[in-house]
Amino acid sequence: MSRIPGVIDVNYRHAEERTLLRDGLATLAERERLIVMLRFSEGLTQREIAERIGISQMHVSRLLCRSIDQMRAAIAADPAD
Repeated sequence: MSRIPGVIDVNYRHAEERTLLRDGLATLAERERLIVMLRFSEGLTQREIAERIGISQMHVSRLLCRSIDQMRAAIAADPAD
């Protein structure tokens, strides 16, 4: 299969994104990692997450924001860039 110059290999890009996300998730505490996975992998609402783990929806919201910020910082600090 020939390569076209300038065309990004989508499979490579997806693999790279998965690696970055995995590394970002690894920086989180277990509960925060669970909340992020429930929200984005399983598609649960904040209210559903709150009911499942026994905290308020507001606390889920705060933890999600904090966790996403932490993941962004970890990804931005990645020396592989």
